[in-house]
Amino acid sequence: MTLTKPVVVPFEGPLTKGNFVRRTDRFTAHLVLDGVEVHDGENGEVKAHCINPGRMEAFVDPGATIWARRAPENGPKRKTDWTWELIERDGVICSTNTQRPNALIAAVLREKALTGFTDYKSVKAEHVLPHEGPGTKSRCDFFVEELDGTHHYVEVKNCHATYPDEDVLRGWGYFPDSVSERAARHCRELAALASKPKTKCTVIIVASRADATKGIRPSDYHDPGFCAAAREAQKAGVVFRGLRASHTTAATTIEDEIPVDLSTPSSDILCALHRAWAACAPITGWDRTFGKDAPKRVANGPFAHNKGRAGCDSALLPVTSEHFTPTVSRHFDDRTPVPKRRRKRSAKKK
Repeated sequence: MTLTKPVVVPFEGPLTKGNFVRRTDRFTAHLVLDGVEVHDGENGEVKAHCINPGRMEAFVDPGATIWARRAPENGPKRKTDWTWELIERDGVICSTNTQRPNALIAAVLREKALTGFTDYKSVKAEHVLPHEGPGTKSRCDFFVEELDGTHHYVEVKNCHATYPDEDVLRGWGYFPDSVSERAARHCRELAALASKPKTKCTVIIVASRADATKGIRPSDYHDPGFCAAAREAQKAGVVFRGLRASHTTAATTIEDEIPVDLSTPSSDILCALHRAWAACAPITGWDRTFGKDAPKRVANGPFAHNKGRAGCDSALLPVTSEHFTPTVSRHFDDRTPVPKRRRKRSAKKK
């Protein structure tokens, strides 16, 4: 199995360079963009849509160089005028858009550039999976009907985390960087389908950064539930494949196929992931600006499943790194007063 040729997918519109400031409320990034004037009193910052619901561990550093794309004026109405697309990380340009891999795989399938996906009748996106019994019907990212009538279900995942400071981790992309019950459920659903006649199931994980040269590994440190589900799915016949993408400000290129290593990690790998998590915690997650406990930094704390786990819950000394600046959020601190909630005015009786 291999990629028969590189596949290039241009961005829809030009990208504007700038710097990352902070991330708020999960889906909002505050950016300073070159040549873009802001007149709303926010220190020259613009708000951009952050299409990444995860923790973005080992990824987001205040002051980092970023690129954003302006939303088309004739497009759907939205809260922000910009979409955050790229960030420069460890000298590598990486994608911050978790929807981008679906567009990349759509192009790979259209170009018939990946072995195992070169002979088919049709490709359909967002296909409802066969479902029995009660519950929500899930969808797979792509449904490929092969020439002989075989049904091929394809699920796409985005991997953005690498840890160049740790020798045993360097060159590997790790997925996910947080607990993802949805990803585990997808593995279980595909495993149930894989045993059916004339049925194939594949999970394609796209490493959205060029320095994942060795391959992709599921992270048992971040989500042992997903890792267990992935290994069981592989035993049931689900195929796991990895693709590596590189980025410029003009386009994304799927460059080659890389291995997906589903083996159980060694204690050295788990301990290295723990050290990397601790080092990255100050720049992980986002600043919550609503709720009774706001303002508060969230999604950067320890994982409950690592409590008492050998090498995964020990107290560590502060870690310095040439790859990021470990600063706390500069948006909120202990001196920032908690916003008072305004009471609703009761309607006057006539």
